[in-house]
Amino acid sequence: MELRKPLAALLALGASFVFASAASAAFPDYTGCPRTISGVSICVDVQDTSGALNIKGFNVPLGRSLEIRGGFIPNGTERPDFVPATGTNGFISQAVPVPGGLLGIEWLPGNSVLAITELAGSPSAIHFDVESQGLSVPVKVRLVNVLLGMDCHIGTNSRPVVLNFTTGTTSPPAPNRPIRGHLGEISSTEEQIFIRDVLDVENSFAVPGATECGLGLGLINTLVNLKLRLPSAAGNNSVEVHNDIALRPF
Repeated sequence: MELRKPLAALLALGASFVFASAASAAFPDYTGCPRTISGVSICVDVQDTSGALNIKGFNVPLGRSLEIRGGFIPNGTERPDFVPATGTNGFISQAVPVPGGLLGIEWLPGNSVLAITELAGSPSAIHFDVESQGLSVPVKVRLVNVLLGMDCHIGTNSRPVVLNFTTGTTSPPAPNRPIRGHLGEISSTEEQIFIRDVLDVENSFAVPGATECGLGLGLINTLVNLKLRLPSAAGNNSVEVHNDIALRPF
């Protein structure tokens, strides 16, 4: 199968895709690729292989927990439109344990906390930039625990954690210092292109305080804020994610 012209334009873009993972069991996974949507000509699957979120020195390993899956519509700009996989919002994640749980005591019954990264808003908020090889995505993190309930979040749709990833060098506010990502290794078959071990980085974002923690009523927002030292201004936080990317035209 001949690689189509739009795919070549997306090679640079693919090298910087972030936030995807073995939330899918296999790579690549094009399940739900929105082929029937007018204009979609390329399926995309981005899966992270490792990563970490750091908030004021509190580190949460991301593991293999994140995935972006869907398709692209070329629109004549450096930022093709993203269409999510059918039946999803395109941002797929698995729960990861928060080190130390709620109180910092691993063995205490009922203390364990799971973190689930979610898209904050609609899929149209996911933006890929071909020229800068970057990705912008607003997220919120759901914290799940017996005491926290199911609605405890860091970030909301109206006040998201906005991540602007790069494979280049960041320019964060103090006290953070610049960090650098890197492009991945490109290989291809007759039908698809793979970009492996992309390192995407971001350390210029702010993190708001917790909301609705404690039966959805905000009863223990303060406890969560103390644990994670929230809110945390830009310059105190960072995230690094290693990704594998697959692109397939049709």
